Amino acid sequence: MGVHQNGNHVTQNRTNVIKSKPKLAPISNHDLPPLVSALKASAERKAVGFHFPGHKRGEAAPSALAELIGTDPFLHDVTELPELDRFFCPKGPLLEAKKLAAELFGAKETWFLVGGTSCGVQAAVMATCSPGDIIILPRNAHVSATTGVIFSGAIPKYIVPKHNTDWDVAAGITPFCKYADLNRTLFLLQSLQTIIFKVLLIIILH
Repeated sequence: MGVHQNGNHVTQNRTNVIKSKPKLAPISNHDLPPLVSALKASAERKAVGFHFPGHKRGEAAPSALAELIGTDPFLHDVTELPELDRFFCPKGPLLEAKKLAAELFGAKETWFLVGGTSCGVQAAVMATCSPGDIIILPRNAHVSATTGVIFSGAIPKYIVPKHNTDWDVAAGITPFCKYADLNRTLFLLQSLQTIIFKVLLIIILH
């Protein structure tokens, strides 16, 4: 740090000291989660890929993208290879990973998604609701929930989340608005004799 005096003003020039990052010890496959370990071992085989995806483990990756992120990520972007287990009937590292995820989530079983969270939300709605069933959603629910409602033929009833005026965004579902809207919805359902109230599914999505 250097101190320079100029009249009554004292300015200080601070020099940024860039410390070299400590070298981390290499991580063995035994210290990694099962699926990550299997991907790492598969990448280290340096095999020639005749399978999907078309970048062929980075050999045919777009040059602009490879320049941006390198080729290492492509080594782990592979399909269902024998050493990586099978998605629909896992018996190896994929099954171990699913069991660990279920244990972490406190769930009986966990399924991995390959099409993003949207397909999972749609599957949950369609597996739970039949045509004419009532589904209660926050008014700002993700569009995937709306799609699931359309596909299932369910009837949506909405809970309006609290609005954050400082940021002009929708906030969470507070206990007050949840119970107020829920009671109002249930009262409405009781007055509709033609609706068979079989399923009540509340999805809170932010």
